[in-house]
Amino acid sequence: MSDGPRGRPIMLALGAIVVLLSGLVGLFVGANGAERVPEIEVFGLLTLPTTPGALALYGSLLALVVLGGLFAAVEYASNLENRA
Repeated sequence: MSDGPRGRPIMLALGAIVVLLSGLVGLFVGANGAERVPEIEVFGLLTLPTTPGALALYGSLLALVVLGGLFAAVEYASNLENRA
């Protein structure tokens, strides 16, 4: 009872929208937060300037990594289920 790849394009489109929205939020936060805090420290490993471009890139990459990991986990679970 496989539905085929119908849901995959929808989930990829939603993922792309989330990544773009994360970038837009980063632009907004960077534009408004730079006056108060000139830089932020991320997990004690990385120091980012609070410029709109840097925070947009960080937000987009973070969303991409998290969603990519979730999509990979779902794909792996789907493959395991299809083998059984």
